Amino acid sequence: MSEETKEIIQDSEKEIIQGSDLAKWNEIEYYFKMKNAGIDFTILKVINKSNNPDGRFLEHYNGCKDAGIPIIAGYTYCYANTDDKAKRAADAFLRNCKDIPMMVLDLEDACMTALGRKIVNIINIYREAAYGAGIDFAIYTGASFYNPCLKKYADEIADIPIWWARYPYKAEININTKIPSDKYLPSIPNELMGWQYSSNCRVDGAKERIDINVWYRDITIKNTPMQEITPELNPFIQPTTIVTLGTRGQGALWVNWYLWRFGLLTTNGVPDESKVTDVISLESYLAIQEAQRRIGLLADGKVGQISRSVFMKVC
Repeated sequence: MSEETKEIIQDSEKEIIQGSDLAKWNEIEYYFKMKNAGIDFTILKVINKSNNPDGRFLEHYNGCKDAGIPIIAGYTYCYANTDDKAKRAADAFLRNCKDIPMMVLDLEDACMTALGRKIVNIINIYREAAYGAGIDFAIYTGASFYNPCLKKYADEIADIPIWWARYPYKAEININTKIPSDKYLPSIPNELMGWQYSSNCRVDGAKERIDINVWYRDITIKNTPMQEITPELNPFIQPTTIVTLGTRGQGALWVNWYLWRFGLLTTNGVPDESKVTDVISLESYLAIQEAQRRIGLLADGKVGQISRSVFMKVC
C-alpha cells in the first residue's frame, strides 16, 4: 500500500462510511430498512451491455431517494473495447444517470484484457465525457485485472481514484462484521477511494445478500430527507382487477391509501389522509403515474398485479 493510501485511511478512520452497490440482480424489499441498518450510501449500475438503463436502475434510484440513502456514484460495467464503443457507452451513461455525481468505470471483463495501451485511450474517453458533463470519474477494479492490464500504465492513470475489489471474507457476513485489515489493500499510486470487501453481506431490507463497501474518500454526502414511512398493513381489501381513473370501491380505497402513504395525496404539500377515498379521481390518477415513475414501472396510471406487488414492498 502506498504511503498516500495509508494516510487517506488513517486520516479517514473517523469518517469511514459503509454502503452497497446495487444492480438488477439485487432485489430490495425495503430501502428504508437498509438505511436504518447502516447503509450510508449506494452506488448504482446505470446502464447495461446494450447501453440501456440497467434492469433495476430506476427502481433502485427512486427507492434510495425516497428512503434518504445518498447515491454517491453510478457505475458502468465496461464492454467497450474500441474507441467508438466507449464513446457510445459514455454518452448512454450520461443520458441516463440523472443527477448522480460520479461515473465509475468497472474494468474486469475478459473482452478488455488484450487491449494493451489502447485501454488508456478508452479510459480517457470515459473520463473526458464525465468531466465534460461536470461529474467526477473513477475506476472500479481488482488485482486480477489491475496487475496484468493496468499496472504497466499506472503513471498514466495515477490521477484517477480507484474503488478496489477484494474479498477477504468468504463466508456470509453482516454490516456489523469487523472491517478486514488494511493489509488486503493494494500498493498503487492512485487515491484509494473505496473498498468492496465482500459480495456476501446480509443487510436488513435486501432480499438476498449484497455487496458491501467502505468509503475512504472525502466526499460530501447530501442526505435526502427520508419520508417517515413505517411498515403498516393496508386496512382495505386488495383489488384483483385493474384500478385506474374512475374506479370506485374498496380497490380505489386500497390504492389511495398507498398513494397517501407515499406522500402523493397532499394538501398544501402535507400528506392528507382525508384524500383516501373510494374513487380514483384525476388527482389520484396522476399520483399513480408519479408513483409508478418513482419505482421504475410503466407510468400508465393503471394499478395491476405488478404495481400492487411493488406498492406492498415499498410500504
